[in-house]
Amino acid sequence: MAELVSKSTLVVAGTPLDSRSLWEDSEGGRGRRIVTYTRVRVDRLIDGKASGEVWVRTLGGQVDDIGQHVDGEAVLPAEKPTLLFLRALTDGTHAVVGMAQGNYPLEKPADGPPRLVAPRGLGRLVGKMPQTQPLSQADLPARLVLAGQTLDVAERLVLAERRLHAP
Repeated sequence: MAELVSKSTLVVAGTPLDSRSLWEDSEGGRGRRIVTYTRVRVDRLIDGKASGEVWVRTLGGQVDDIGQHVDGEAVLPAEKPTLLFLRALTDGTHAVVGMAQGNYPLEKPADGPPRLVAPRGLGRLVGKMPQTQPLSQADLPARLVLAGQTLDVAERLVLAERRLHAP
């Protein structure tokens, strides 16, 4: 959680509206790859500065009859609300912090408010070494802290984490 918050310049609950994929030269001139730019409506600002809409850049997508899938990358389906941890890029767009780790889709249960679900496509996370004592809330992976929470609770957790590390 601390790493997601510290590396993000913007945290929003938003709804992807539309996207476009295109070929771009990779960094360092090592070839070309497909990237997708998704226009996201900011439904709720959690942390940072933004209004209206932001463009989010992710790796992979489809151009004509060629598709590229990037394991672990965030996927932003149109009209599916999500909580996004974003970092600003130099071209004015944003990237999802930690790829899929910074993308928490919102699902509406039959009763009650929408809740965050764990990011998809992360695989199985394995601990580094056996724990001799229980992990504190601060040591837990963000997906264990945020999954199942409402936006109100997620906002409090993000802002508390930001305050812990404010200069």
